[in-house]
Amino acid sequence: MTNSFDFGQADVLFTDVDDTLTTDGRLLPETYLALCRLAAAGIRVIPVTGGCAGWCDQIIRTWPVTAVIGEGGAFYAERTAPQTVRWHYWNDAASHKRDQQAILAGIAGLKLDFEPRLASDQAFRYVDVAVDYNQQQSLTPEQVVTLHDALVDLGFNVRQSSIHLNVWLGDFDKSTMAVRVGQDVLGLDLPTLQQRAIFIGDAPNDESMFCRFPLSIGVANIQKHLSAMTHRPATIVSQRSGLGFAEMAENWLKQRVESGLPQTETGSA
Repeated sequence: MTNSFDFGQADVLFTDVDDTLTTDGRLLPETYLALCRLAAAGIRVIPVTGGCAGWCDQIIRTWPVTAVIGEGGAFYAERTAPQTVRWHYWNDAASHKRDQQAILAGIAGLKLDFEPRLASDQAFRYVDVAVDYNQQQSLTPEQVVTLHDALVDLGFNVRQSSIHLNVWLGDFDKSTMAVRVGQDVLGLDLPTLQQRAIFIGDAPNDESMFCRFPLSIGVANIQKHLSAMTHRPATIVSQRSGLGFAEMAENWLKQRVESGLPQTETGSA
């Protein structure tokens, strides 16, 4: 991370999950400790992921987070009591379910010279459809482009994460739901949220967040995607994935100490 990056008075963190928090599919202890230290310092942490509702359910129940945005902005979840989770959809659950069935039918009807396969977590998704290209399946770059274009031609929204093509219908994305969470959960209008929120991510499906939030950071593995991206992070840390996240957290907490803002000791996080 360049020494010139100024976290200012930021006290909100929106963070991608796959390959930003996770490293090769795992959440490293260094990364989870960094999450805990940020939360203990009064920073409200909100994961923003293309990940499924099932994953979001365990995140909101067990991680030190204020809310979690899932399936690319389709919903957010928050704890309203220690064992109670409330789900907030972009539209409503019934219409999203109808759209999901239309997407599944569209994918099933594609005539390609290869077979698209759904992500293994599709059964745990409430709204979108995830096609696996780099998790348990392996498509060539040319096949990914062919599939992407075919889905767009059917009228679907498509974003590429580091492992999936996420497909949905509706006018939401990661950034629009982040703005809604800022208003509904944090009580912040957009200009204030943009001044007080950091975003960290790793992939092209984070572009809406890089565009909307000027205090944006990329982990080092975003480098391979930059040539194909219009909206890029303001700075990039030196390490990849979860260790890059921990690097960002260390710099942020150090600046808070230097500015006289609170930070807990590592052992008490």
